[in-house]
Amino acid sequence: MPNIQVSRWRVESCPEALEQKIISAVAYKEMKGTISDFELCQIFGETVWKSGDDYHTHAVSVLINEAEKCCRVIPRQLA
Repeated sequence: MPNIQVSRWRVESCPEALEQKIISAVAYKEMKGTISDFELCQIFGETVWKSGDDYHTHAVSVLINEAEKCCRVIPRQLA
């Protein structure tokens, strides 16, 4: 999975299927300064929830590092 650059953010291990959604979410956050869980749900078309600084869907976790302007997309291990 490739790394992509969105504005000042580096996105690591972004699956191709999520690339446009991640780009939209990061660009929205850069433009507005914040993004709500509801807005993320609209972008991703599914439930998105926040845990600490990170966001999760049923399929992936997006780990956020604000200091380094980096996020990493990790497939979730469902039991």
